[in-house]
Amino acid sequence: MSPFRRSLPTSPDDPKLLETAGSLGQQLDIVGLNIRDIRWMEWIPAGRSARSIPSDWCTFLRHSMVMPARMMGKLTVEEWRPLIASSLMFEKKIRRTLRSRAFLLTGLPLIVSLALPITAAILLQMAWIIFLYPVLVLPLAYLGSRRYSSDLKKARLEADTQTSAVIGKNQLLDVLKKIDNMGLNDIDRLKTGRGGPRLAGLPSITERIENLQTVSSLNSYSTT
Repeated sequence: MSPFRRSLPTSPDDPKLLETAGSLGQQLDIVGLNIRDIRWMEWIPAGRSARSIPSDWCTFLRHSMVMPARMMGKLTVEEWRPLIASSLMFEKKIRRTLRSRAFLLTGLPLIVSLALPITAAILLQMAWIIFLYPVLVLPLAYLGSRRYSSDLKKARLEADTQTSAVIGKNQLLDVLKKIDNMGLNDIDRLKTGRGGPRLAGLPSITERIENLQTVSSLNSYSTT
Protein backbone atom coordinates (compact mmCIF):
# COMPACT_ATOMS: atom_id res chain seq x y z
CA MET A 1 0.00 0.00 0.00
CA SER A 2 1.25 3.47 -0.84
CA PRO A 3 2.60 5.38 2.20
CA PHE A 4 0.39 8.31 1.15
CA ARG A 5 -2.80 6.19 1.45
CA ARG A 6 -2.18 4.66 4.85
CA SER A 7 -4.14 5.87 7.84
CA LEU A 8 -2.21 8.86 9.17
CA PRO A 9 -1.46 9.29 12.87
CA THR A 10 -3.22 12.03 14.81
CA SER A 11 -2.22 14.08 17.81
CA PRO A 12 -4.37 15.47 20.65
CA ASP A 13 -2.77 18.83 19.81
CA ASP A 14 -4.17 18.89 16.25
CA PRO A 15 -7.17 21.17 17.01
CA LYS A 16 -4.94 23.68 18.81
CA LEU A 17 -2.32 23.53 16.04
CA LEU A 18 -5.06 24.19 13.49
CA GLU A 19 -6.29 27.14 15.52
CA THR A 20 -2.73 28.43 15.88
CA ALA A 21 -2.15 28.30 12.11
CA GLY A 22 -5.35 30.26 11.45
CA SER A 23 -4.43 32.89 14.04
CA LEU A 24 -0.92 33.24 12.62
CA GLY A 25 -2.31 33.63 9.13
CA GLN A 26 -4.22 36.70 10.28
CA GLN A 27 -1.24 38.02 12.24
CA LEU A 28 1.07 37.65 9.22
CA ASP A 29 -1.49 39.20 6.83
CA ILE A 30 -1.80 36.07 4.70
CA VAL A 31 -4.90 36.51 2.58
CA GLY A 32 -7.11 33.54 1.76
CA LEU A 33 -5.42 31.04 4.10
CA ASN A 34 -7.71 28.02 4.39
CA ILE A 35 -6.15 25.21 6.42
CA ARG A 36 -8.70 22.54 7.29
CA ASP A 37 -6.70 19.72 8.83
CA ILE A 38 -3.36 18.58 10.19
CA ARG A 39 -1.45 15.68 8.68
CA TRP A 40 1.57 14.04 10.33
CA MET A 41 3.72 12.53 7.59
CA GLU A 42 7.35 11.63 6.92
CA TRP A 43 7.11 12.20 3.15
CA ILE A 44 4.95 14.17 0.76
CA PRO A 45 4.47 13.58 -2.98
CA ALA A 46 6.79 15.57 -5.25
CA GLY A 47 6.04 14.81 -8.87
CA ARG A 48 6.79 11.14 -9.49
CA SER A 49 8.82 10.81 -6.31
CA ALA A 50 8.55 12.06 -2.73
CA ARG A 51 10.43 14.42 -0.48
CA SER A 52 11.03 14.26 3.24
CA ILE A 53 9.48 16.84 5.55
CA PRO A 54 12.26 18.56 7.52
CA SER A 55 12.07 18.25 11.30
CA ASP A 56 12.32 22.02 11.77
CA TRP A 57 9.67 23.04 9.21
CA CYS A 58 6.11 22.22 8.30
CA THR A 59 4.65 22.41 4.82
CA PHE A 60 1.27 22.82 3.16
CA LEU A 61 -0.55 20.47 0.83
CA ARG A 62 -3.81 21.84 -0.58
CA HIS A 63 -5.88 22.60 2.55
CA SER A 64 -3.68 20.63 4.94
CA MET A 65 -0.81 21.65 7.14
CA VAL A 66 1.69 18.78 7.00
CA MET A 67 3.87 18.23 10.05
CA PRO A 68 6.93 15.94 10.32
CA ALA A 69 5.65 12.71 11.91
CA ARG A 70 8.94 12.07 13.69
CA MET A 71 8.32 15.27 15.71
CA MET A 72 4.88 14.30 17.05
CA GLY A 73 4.81 14.76 20.82
CA LYS A 74 8.28 16.30 20.96
CA LEU A 75 7.15 19.94 20.98
CA THR A 76 4.30 21.78 22.66
CA VAL A 77 1.78 23.83 20.69
CA GLU A 78 3.51 27.01 21.84
CA GLU A 79 6.86 25.68 20.62
CA TRP A 80 5.31 24.82 17.26
CA ARG A 81 3.92 28.33 16.93
CA PRO A 82 7.11 30.11 15.69
CA LEU A 83 7.95 27.17 13.38
CA ILE A 84 4.48 27.30 11.85
CA ALA A 85 4.75 31.08 11.51
CA SER A 86 8.04 30.91 9.61
CA SER A 87 6.74 28.08 7.42
CA LEU A 88 3.64 30.12 6.58
CA MET A 89 5.75 33.18 5.83
CA PHE A 90 7.93 31.20 3.43
CA GLU A 91 5.28 29.07 1.71
CA LYS A 92 2.43 31.56 1.48
CA LYS A 93 4.24 34.87 0.99
CA ILE A 94 7.94 34.81 0.12
CA ARG A 95 8.04 31.71 -2.07
CA ARG A 96 5.34 33.08 -4.35
CA THR A 97 7.65 35.92 -5.33
CA LEU A 98 10.23 33.35 -6.53
CA ARG A 99 8.02 31.66 -9.12
CA SER A 100 9.05 33.91 -12.00
CA ARG A 101 12.68 33.60 -10.95
CA ALA A 102 12.36 29.82 -10.95
CA PHE A 103 11.33 29.95 -14.61
CA LEU A 104 14.19 32.29 -15.49
CA LEU A 105 16.75 30.05 -13.80
CA THR A 106 15.46 26.62 -14.84
CA GLY A 107 12.84 26.78 -17.59
CA LEU A 108 14.22 29.55 -19.77
CA PRO A 109 17.75 28.09 -20.12
CA LEU A 110 16.21 24.81 -21.33
CA ILE A 111 14.17 26.62 -23.97
CA VAL A 112 17.14 28.71 -25.11
CA SER A 113 19.49 25.73 -25.24
CA LEU A 114 16.99 23.93 -27.46
CA ALA A 115 16.19 26.91 -29.68
CA LEU A 116 19.79 27.88 -30.40
CA PRO A 117 20.94 24.57 -31.98
CA ILE A 118 17.72 24.26 -33.99
CA THR A 119 18.02 27.83 -35.28
CA ALA A 120 21.69 27.38 -36.10
CA ALA A 121 20.98 24.08 -37.85
CA ILE A 122 18.33 25.71 -40.04
CA LEU A 123 20.36 28.81 -40.89
CA LEU A 124 23.61 26.96 -41.51
CA GLN A 125 21.93 23.89 -43.00
CA MET A 126 23.94 21.67 -40.69
CA ALA A 127 21.61 19.20 -39.00
CA TRP A 128 24.31 17.78 -36.75
CA ILE A 129 24.33 21.02 -34.72
CA ILE A 130 21.06 19.88 -33.09
CA PHE A 131 23.07 17.27 -31.23
CA LEU A 132 24.76 20.10 -29.33
CA TYR A 133 21.56 20.40 -27.28
CA PRO A 134 22.74 18.06 -24.45
CA VAL A 135 26.08 19.89 -24.33
CA LEU A 136 24.26 23.16 -23.70
CA VAL A 137 21.35 21.99 -21.56
CA LEU A 138 23.21 19.97 -18.95
CA PRO A 139 25.51 22.72 -17.61
CA LEU A 140 22.76 25.35 -17.88
CA ALA A 141 20.29 23.15 -15.99
CA TYR A 142 22.88 22.39 -13.32
CA LEU A 143 23.84 26.03 -12.79
CA GLY A 144 20.22 27.18 -12.82
CA SER A 145 19.22 24.54 -10.29
CA ARG A 146 22.07 25.46 -7.96
CA ARG A 147 21.24 29.15 -8.15
CA TYR A 148 17.55 28.51 -7.47
CA SER A 149 18.41 26.29 -4.49
CA SER A 150 20.54 29.12 -3.13
CA ASP A 151 17.61 31.52 -3.59
CA LEU A 152 15.29 29.14 -1.74
CA LYS A 153 17.71 28.89 1.17
CA LYS A 154 17.98 32.67 1.41
CA ALA A 155 14.19 32.94 1.21
CA ARG A 156 13.74 30.57 4.14
CA LEU A 157 16.21 32.57 6.22
CA GLU A 158 14.36 35.75 5.24
CA ALA A 159 11.14 34.08 6.41
CA ASP A 160 12.76 33.55 9.82
CA THR A 161 13.84 37.17 9.93
CA GLN A 162 10.41 38.52 8.99
CA THR A 163 8.70 36.14 11.40
CA SER A 164 10.92 37.27 14.26
CA ALA A 165 9.78 40.85 13.66
CA VAL A 166 6.18 39.77 14.23
CA ILE A 167 6.27 37.16 17.00
CA GLY A 168 9.69 37.79 18.54
CA LYS A 169 12.99 36.12 17.70
CA ASN A 170 13.55 34.49 21.11
CA GLN A 171 10.60 32.12 20.67
CA LEU A 172 11.97 30.87 17.36
CA LEU A 173 15.56 30.74 18.61
CA ASP A 174 14.62 28.70 21.68
CA VAL A 175 12.74 26.02 19.76
CA LEU A 176 15.45 25.78 17.07
CA LYS A 177 18.07 25.22 19.78
CA LYS A 178 15.86 22.57 21.37
CA ILE A 179 15.50 20.72 18.05
CA ASP A 180 19.25 21.06 17.45
CA ASN A 181 19.90 19.11 20.65
CA MET A 182 17.57 16.22 19.76
CA GLY A 183 20.11 14.42 17.55
CA LEU A 184 17.70 14.04 14.64
CA ASN A 185 19.14 12.42 11.52
CA ASP A 186 17.93 14.96 8.95
CA ILE A 187 19.02 17.89 11.12
CA ASP A 188 22.50 16.45 11.62
CA ARG A 189 22.90 15.65 7.90
CA LEU A 190 22.28 19.26 6.94
CA LYS A 191 24.60 20.53 9.66
CA THR A 192 27.45 18.42 8.30
CA GLY A 193 26.77 19.22 4.64
CA ARG A 194 25.41 15.75 3.81
CA GLY A 195 21.97 16.89 2.72
CA GLY A 196 22.46 16.17 -0.97
CA PRO A 197 20.77 17.87 -3.95
CA ARG A 198 17.22 17.32 -2.65
CA LEU A 199 17.94 19.34 0.48
CA ALA A 200 20.05 22.01 -1.21
CA GLY A 201 17.29 24.61 -0.76
CA LEU A 202 17.15 24.11 3.01
CA PRO A 203 19.33 26.06 5.46
CA SER A 204 20.83 23.97 8.23
CA ILE A 205 19.52 24.58 11.72
CA THR A 206 22.89 26.14 12.55
CA GLU A 207 22.41 28.64 9.72
CA ARG A 208 18.90 29.42 10.97
CA ILE A 209 20.15 30.05 14.50
CA GLU A 210 23.09 32.19 13.36
CA ASN A 211 20.83 34.19 11.06
CA LEU A 212 18.42 34.99 13.91
CA GLN A 213 21.26 35.89 16.24
CA THR A 214 22.25 38.66 13.84
CA VAL A 215 18.74 40.13 13.91
CA SER A 216 18.62 43.19 16.12
CA SER A 217 16.27 42.83 19.06
CA LEU A 218 15.09 46.33 18.13
CA ASN A 219 13.53 44.85 15.01
CA SER A 220 11.66 42.11 16.85
CA TYR A 221 9.59 41.72 19.93
CA SER A 222 8.22 38.89 22.00
CA THR A 223 4.53 38.38 22.52
CA THR A 224 5.14 36.68 25.85
